[in-house]
Amino acid sequence: MQTAGWVAPAMALLLTGGMAMAEGFVTAEGARLMLDGREYRAVGVNVPHLHQAYLGTWFHIAEIYGTPEKARQAIVAAIEDAGRSGLRFIRFFADPGYPRDRALLYDRDPERYWQGMDEVFALCRQHGVKLVPSLGTIPGPYLHYGETGQAILDPGSRTYEAVHRYVREFVTRYRDDPTVLMWELVNEAMLRADVEMVGRKLLPAGVYPEGATVREDGTLEDSLTWDMLQRLYREQTAFIKSLDPNHPVTSGDAGVRPECTSRRETFPNLAFRRDTWREWLGNNLLSQPEPLDVFSFHFYGNPEPAGPGEAWQGMTTLEAMRRVVRCVHAAGAPVFIGELGASPSNQADPAGKWLCSALDAMEAEGTSLMALWVWHFPWQPEYTLDSATFPAVVQRAAEFNRAYAGGGT
Repeated sequence: MQTAGWVAPAMALLLTGGMAMAEGFVTAEGARLMLDGREYRAVGVNVPHLHQAYLGTWFHIAEIYGTPEKARQAIVAAIEDAGRSGLRFIRFFADPGYPRDRALLYDRDPERYWQGMDEVFALCRQHGVKLVPSLGTIPGPYLHYGETGQAILDPGSRTYEAVHRYVREFVTRYRDDPTVLMWELVNEAMLRADVEMVGRKLLPAGVYPEGATVREDGTLEDSLTWDMLQRLYREQTAFIKSLDPNHPVTSGDAGVRPECTSRRETFPNLAFRRDTWREWLGNNLLSQPEPLDVFSFHFYGNPEPAGPGEAWQGMTTLEAMRRVVRCVHAAGAPVFIGELGASPSNQADPAGKWLCSALDAMEAEGTSLMALWVWHFPWQPEYTLDSATFPAVVQRAAEFNRAYAGGGT
């Protein structure tokens, strides 16, 4: 793959017209997102491997697509389908990936890496699709450097330096680009809070580059406590905001664990007790501190009341979602449902009835942003959807966007 072969398509995309995109920068004002003086609400999708599949570095390319070229074509098709379907943004895991993936391109040829990212941005811009890059800031590429998970707290560590360098490169490159809807710190970090890592499995040897030092078993120093994560959320959000005054920042959280309080109180020797509903709601409000702008949650649901494994046992997921959104709005912040899917899978609800009902309920509650899990993602066939396989869901999302997101079709 030659660098010159990447640049020409990207330049062509930048110069050609495409679907109209709502321009300007979204801002958080109380419980709402605003754009050009109007409230902005939107439905988008998740394409976790967006840039890595396009760049040819994703670990599963051979297994899923066969060749890097086919992977790139699949990503182009996913972006085109999102734009054509009236979906307004794509959330993606925007870090360089596993140690092997990072070594393959970002470490070896960062200029070529960023040229490929420019092409992804150009494609999305052409098709009227904004982006929510999940930057992967916590705990960072610590295994790549032979360090522990707590290295992200140490300004003298290689992990800390690498994370801040990557965030600086990414954010300063696109801080003036309205293609970015908002920045996200990392996927579901708060689920790591007070999880004692001694003896737990880390990454398998196969995802490291050849010759790398491999550590597959966790230690206590790989654990991150509630207080550590709170500190990281505040510091990393402030760092992003120091680089970019234009875009809001969200956490990427799924929500806290149902036993959050007992983990925090008894770490590292867990004495398990499930939170009461009131405790769980309170922990969620505390878990995403200022200066974060937008609260993030992930919900997978069905029409049945939740069982004993959930904090909202005896309550349907939709009712839990309504109550969570109302609490966050009462606290004066917008809500982003960064992953929205059916349980146990989208394929178990092929008509998309639960997803449509969730979109209806969240429209009524004033939820700002929702991202369907997951778009054109054959690695999870039980969850993947597109405009052909789930037309009712896509049509409902497009209706929502026509009403609240502006621009496009």
